[in-house]
Amino acid sequence: MLRIEKFQKSFAGQLLFDSVDWFLGDSDRVGLIGRNGTGKSTLLRMVAGEESPDEGFIAAPRDQRVGYLPQFGFRTGPGSVLEEARRAFAEVLDWKWRMEEIESRLSHGAEEAESLLAEHERLDHLFRQHGGYEIERQVHQVLTGLGFREADFDRPVRTLSGGWQMRVALARLLLQRPEVLLLDEPTNHLDIEARVWLEGFLGEYPGGFVIVSHDRHFLDRTVTRVTEIMGRKLIDYEGNYSRFLQLREARYELALKAFRHQQEEIERIQRFIDRNRVRKDRAAQVQSRIKMLEKMDRLPPPDASLRPIHFRFPAPTRSGRIVVHLEDVAKAYGVQQVFESLDFDLERGEKVALVGPNGAGKSTLMRILAGTEPLDRGRRTTGTNVSLEFFAQDQADQLPGDRSILEETVDRCPFSLVPQARNLLGAFLFRGEEVEKRIKVLSGGERNRLALMYMLLTPANLLLLDEPTNHLDIEAQEVLLTALREFTGTVAFVSHDHHFLAHLATRVIEVGGGGIRSFPGDYESYLWKKRQEEDSSAGRDGTAGNGKPGSRAPAGEAAARADGAKERGRDERRRQRRIGQIEERIAALEERRGRLESLMATEGFYKDSEKSRFYLDEHREAGEELNRLYEEWHAIEGEPGEE
Repeated sequence: MLRIEKFQKSFAGQLLFDSVDWFLGDSDRVGLIGRNGTGKSTLLRMVAGEESPDEGFIAAPRDQRVGYLPQFGFRTGPGSVLEEARRAFAEVLDWKWRMEEIESRLSHGAEEAESLLAEHERLDHLFRQHGGYEIERQVHQVLTGLGFREADFDRPVRTLSGGWQMRVALARLLLQRPEVLLLDEPTNHLDIEARVWLEGFLGEYPGGFVIVSHDRHFLDRTVTRVTEIMGRKLIDYEGNYSRFLQLREARYELALKAFRHQQEEIERIQRFIDRNRVRKDRAAQVQSRIKMLEKMDRLPPPDASLRPIHFRFPAPTRSGRIVVHLEDVAKAYGVQQVFESLDFDLERGEKVALVGPNGAGKSTLMRILAGTEPLDRGRRTTGTNVSLEFFAQDQADQLPGDRSILEETVDRCPFSLVPQARNLLGAFLFRGEEVEKRIKVLSGGERNRLALMYMLLTPANLLLLDEPTNHLDIEAQEVLLTALREFTGTVAFVSHDHHFLAHLATRVIEVGGGGIRSFPGDYESYLWKKRQEEDSSAGRDGTAGNGKPGSRAPAGEAAARADGAKERGRDERRRQRRIGQIEERIAALEERRGRLESLMATEGFYKDSEKSRFYLDEHREAGEELNRLYEEWHAIEGEPGEE
């Protein structure tokens, strides 16, 4: 499908790719990974044809369609959400408009009836072939899957936030179904529900795709091959992201073993040379060993970045048991009531995850906890000895641009950590000459990483983190996750990253509907309880474990139930999808048959035998297809919906 040969590219004086060969097959599902700044987005832009390599070439079939969603700068039109999504079918909808124009001309007795009929037949064939009667269903399915409500469909795209505009651009791209999808951080602005929907969509996608993502759970669910940018090359690993980690660790261990073995051999030979250099009877052997060392192909030490990085941050002072107390809090923005009568206690040592769909009020609650959001009613109090740091979504924009990374770090470090400033920066993936960069030239991800590091250096005992993992690469996320897990203070955070949630949260707060619901336990326990509730509301047996509310099923049982529920969910989605297709096709045929009957009732319709025969045949075929569809609809609707 797509081939890269002898590919070379530099950016801003830095060599990103050096003589790279790579391929993408027809149905390959590739996760493209690498540290920030290694060239992931640059590679996608070149495959999309928006940039050219300095040397080498990218070969692809002439008629192959490539769809590209950039991380920033995606293009949207001036229309509504619905109009913008429909642009994916612009040519097909144009055929429909031209057919309707022909029908109107024929109903008024156009003279060139024969040529018009032929053109109508050609267009109708194309329209059917390209799924024209399923357009509205597909548009509705994708938009609602990505989180839009029907009330949003008529909103002008340009009035939406940047994150929602990205969703519109993603919806249009998915609806186009190009042979190759290139998605650069598609989950950055998606809530958990939309991410799950996108996982399912990509799981059934007929073409190939390349995804850049820092969400390891999303990669595990969507890709079957991982391509890592390392040392200006592209290195392939078969399997999902978890499998990649195993293979890369094994690769590192082999490389380290080979390197150490060679170093031992070099030392042994060098000792022989040093011991016998002055002995004339060993001169020939010494020269032989010297030549052996000169000819030896020295192995480089394995890349230390393949190993996990660990850093322990300063312990904060101990706070009182209740860290923040909210009582009868109300907050509204105009007519939108975010919280009506909110009571909430955040306790010492908790790692609390705030979850819920975008717009539910998670960021508002974070600002209320931080004391930066005025209350319409109620009271916020902090406990004894509480000191807090709040990481907002725009925190990285507040860093001084003209200073170097190292200068700013040394100034912000506690005195005891100043000698370790470079090691500290290394833990957050700023290494070597990178620490001399001016902050203003850093990427969004690098600035976020730096801002987070500075916050964690402060000996606060309450950390409030709003989307801390946005734009962080996976290595930086792991460093942050490890630091927060070991942090002895209190953490409340908003994240849509499943892995981050699953490995940090000790309590989950679900935000929405003007209030909150508290779920003690970790994130997987929260998901299990939600599945129990959904099963119960659907009339299924919702008990598990010991059957007591709040009890957690054993891991194996929960996994088995999750797999079974997932399979049943897939079957039900397929059934509902087919029902939707049938109903949409029935509606289109009924509409078409009604127009034909109106045309057949016009005066003089039967005077033109060829025209009348064409429309009578079409009316008959529509009736026959309707009968078949109604039979199938009744059969599917009659299928049992239980497990």
